[in-house]
Amino acid sequence: MDNIVLNVRSVDDKKVTDHHALIITENPAKDISGDDKTIYEMVAGRMLEAFSQKCVKDATTIALTCGDTVFETKGSTMKQTGWRAVFNEKEEKDDEESNLPNLSEGEQLPVLQAYVLEKQTKPKPLHTEASLLSAMESAGKEVENEAEREAMKESGIGTPATRAAIIETLFARDYIRREKKSLLPTDKGLAVYDIVKDKRIADVAMTGNWENALAKIESGEMDTNTFRQATEVYTRQITTELLNTSIAVTDNNACDCPKCKSGKVIFYPKVAKCNNADCGLMVFRNRSEKELSDKQITDLLATGKTAVIKGFKSKGGKSFDAALKFDADYNVVFDFPEKKGKK
Repeated sequence: MDNIVLNVRSVDDKKVTDHHALIITENPAKDISGDDKTIYEMVAGRMLEAFSQKCVKDATTIALTCGDTVFETKGSTMKQTGWRAVFNEKEEKDDEESNLPNLSEGEQLPVLQAYVLEKQTKPKPLHTEASLLSAMESAGKEVENEAEREAMKESGIGTPATRAAIIETLFARDYIRREKKSLLPTDKGLAVYDIVKDKRIADVAMTGNWENALAKIESGEMDTNTFRQATEVYTRQITTELLNTSIAVTDNNACDCPKCKSGKVIFYPKVAKCNNADCGLMVFRNRSEKELSDKQITDLLATGKTAVIKGFKSKGGKSFDAALKFDADYNVVFDFPEKKGKK
């Protein structure tokens, strides 16, 4: 690695697009230390790995049958280190899986111990931008139809050049927001998801259908006009489906909007919001670390003010009591009770 000459050139006069990679120059990396040296060696090492020989392993899978249950264990033996030798990277594996005994097919083994281990599954972690990009790239894995899944194997949702723009659109439309490295859906994003999740426009198999059709066009099995006509029919169908979609409003989950007088304020898990797009009235449930109940929000919408609510927290962590009310612009503000003995 000492003989690698690598430097990353900044591009001031040209816009770096999604398709640009690191630009290698002839300038040697001299007099670097600390974090700069670490990053340099990481980049140089990855470059060497890209042009190194492949890593070759012998992989073994043993299937053991006990009653009606099949147990599997896997192991591997390194034959050629290849690109792993650049960083002297060791294979990530469990010791129990790597040291498999010599067994022959049909051999019977004694059962030494049996027990039931009860666990609870954990929810999937929140997406980061990197994991969301990866999920978009491998979206075809979620498609049940084998032909569509195979067609999407090399495509996924979007292209390498457009996936980043799709995520930025989600930010721009306030469907998701950043919280440190994680991506959190907003109430608006969750509401849109609830509306379209069962619609054809949200079916990832649509991309698989198109990719499958394009593959047939390439092989001469389908005519381009047939694909065009099918696309037009599909576009009309999803447009009609969306235009006919309405949000169900019940008396228990909505109130008349005091601001626009024509819309309905719909209650969501984290916000109560008028369904009139031109109104904009919104009441967040969480206020100064206090979660508002449906009744408190209903009182605010119906009378313009709540009763005194106990347990608000200031930025300094002090607890205080106050009512909530609308100001002249229908923003929610505190209304502090008068202290006894004061005019």
